[in-house]
Formats: sequence, structure tokens, C-alpha cells
Amino acid sequence: MARLHPDRDLKGIPILTPRLSYSIELRSALIFAGLLVAGTAAQYALLAMGVLDPDSDTRLIISFALGLGTVCAISSSLAFLMNLRHLLLLLTLAAGLVAAGSIALEWNALESLAKVIMATSAGLWIAMMLTSISQVLLISMLIIVVDIWSVFLGPTKKMVESGGPWIEYLTINLPVFGADAASRLGASDIIFYALFVGSALIWRLRRTTTALTLTVSFIATMIVGVTLDIGVPALPLLAVFFLLTNGDLLYIRFLEEPDERRGRRGGGHDRDL
Repeated sequence: MARLHPDRDLKGIPILTPRLSYSIELRSALIFAGLLVAGTAAQYALLAMGVLDPDSDTRLIISFALGLGTVCAISSSLAFLMNLRHLLLLLTLAAGLVAAGSIALEWNALESLAKVIMATSAGLWIAMMLTSISQVLLISMLIIVVDIWSVFLGPTKKMVESGGPWIEYLTINLPVFGADAASRLGASDIIFYALFVGSALIWRLRRTTTALTLTVSFIATMIVGVTLDIGVPALPLLAVFFLLTNGDLLYIRFLEEPDERRGRRGGGHDRDL
């Protein structure tokens, strides 16, 4: 799926970039597209048959799930941008400027797309800056604690209670299929989604399965939030699903880490996933 190799930017900073298999990237995108089309068709079929109540929480959950799936599909499909290496920072800045302009002009669709691109680019770049599997594991465990604290006690809780404009600026307005409702996802959630997808590529983990299970984690978190009618942190379950999906490979990479560093100096490793 990817060849690990050291590279350097113009300033001599070492970075890791994968050589992507575009056939696998296309397959991943098609799987996402197929699931979204099937989910949308199933929703409208259930509505047409009268099986699904248009005003029920189940209808709301399905609509939100399709919106989350769409955003994750876009983010996952942008993994090829890792080939830009440090130019991802310029793309992050450019997408941020487009998002800011779209907010001013009230172009909601463009705002959401720009934020997804901005967050994905930032997450992929951070993934390339991680130089060991130990760092990936450390981040996975830290965000569980930090996000729980932020949502229930820290800055996220204070921003929500203040009702200021920062909530709009730092979240992505999700598409909602067929329901009269609004749903938002933190831009930071997509940053870590992209970080884990990028890490799966760089460290030869389960690329497509990782992207899909991380999407399921968002949906599961959303279901809990809608059912209990409370704000629920998305990153803890995201990290847990990443670790569960790749636990065996992460353990192997962790044990082999010193040898892999030497191998990268010698020309890299190839592995198909």
C-alpha cells in the first residue's frame, strides 16, 4: 500500500510520505460511495413504505449518520494529498481563508467543504510529522482524556455555554439528508480522523477498514448524543476504534520500530494492504 521512505523538504527537515496505491484509494472511495447511496436509498424506501416515522429520533439518526458518512468519505478520499508533503500547510491556510470568506458571505456549502479540506490537510500533515509508532499510540491515548475533559469541564464546555460565534467558526455544518434539523461536527474531530487515516497509510495498517471504522465511531457517538440529548466528545471513541482496528499491527510495529528506522535508511519497505 505504501513505501516508507525518508525525505526532506527544502529546509532539510526529515518527513515520511507514503507512495499511495491509487487503485486501493479508488476502491476505498467507491466503498464509501456505495454505502452512502445504499443508506440514502434505504431511508427513502422506508419512508415511502411508512415503516419509518419522519418525525422520529430514528429518522434523525439516519439523516445525521448519512451526513457524517459524507464528510468522512470526502476526508478519506483526500488522503492522496499526502503527496504534497509540506505544501499541505499552504493548502490548509488556503482552505481556511476560503472558509472564512464563505462564513462572511453565508455560502454554507462552500464553508463546510473548505473546512473539511482544511482539517483533513492539517491532519495528514501532522501524521507525516510523527516519526515513530510510539507517538501515534501516545496521541491515541492522550486525546481520549483531553477531549473528555474539554467537553465536560474545559474550553469546549465554556464555548458551548457562552453561545458565542466560535462554535460556528470551529465546527463543520454537516449535510442532513431528508430531515429538518442541523448537525455540526468539530473541525478538530476531522483533523484527528485524517491523522489516523494518514497514520494507517504511513505505518502500513488497515487503510480502508480504518477509515470505515472511524466513521462508525462518529456515528456511534452521535447516536449516544441524540438519544441522551447531550453533547458527547467524539475523539475518545475515535481513538478506541483506531486502536481496536489496528491493535495487532500496532503492536508489531511497536516491537519492530528500531529495525524499521534502520530499514528506512536503507531504502524502505513495501507492503500491500
